[in-house]
Parts: sequence; C-alpha cells; structure tokens
Amino acid sequence: MRTWFSTYLNKNNWRRRMVELVILVAHLLLLKWILYVLGEGGILPIEVVVMHFMGLAVSGALLIRFCAWLYRRQYLRENNLSELPR
Repeated sequence: MRTWFSTYLNKNNWRRRMVELVILVAHLLLLKWILYVLGEGGILPIEVVVMHFMGLAVSGALLIRFCAWLYRRQYLRENNLSELPR
C-alpha cells in the first residue's frame, strides 16, 4: 500500500527534497530575522533599523539567486544535462 509520504519522498527524488528542505530552512531563517527587526524596531536606533532592512534586502536577493542556482543545478543533474536547452 502506497502512502502519500512514499510518493512524495522516495529513492528517486530524495535529493530534490533535500534541496527543497535547505531552501525552506533558509527562508525560515530570513523570516525569523524579519520578525525580529519588526518586533524590536521600536527600541532600536533608526540607523540600526535601516541597516537591518538593508541587510534583509541584500539577504533576500542573494537567497533568491542561490535558490535558483541550487534548483537549476539539481535539475541538470537529474536530467544528465550540461546546459539547459534553448
């Protein structure tokens, strides 16, 4: 009897699921930082809050680029490609 878990995670796609787990953890860490800044922003000096938001923006942009690179790399490996077809 197949369960939803065995169709979601099996020996053929466990690497993709691990990549998705890394992406999820990275996003949750960024969300935790956002919630910290929003919660503590009232007592922090404005310069510190601005620097936090600048850091959040840069981290978010780098996270998007990293996740796209990581998922593309995994896709190419799974399909035995050296480059994406045009």
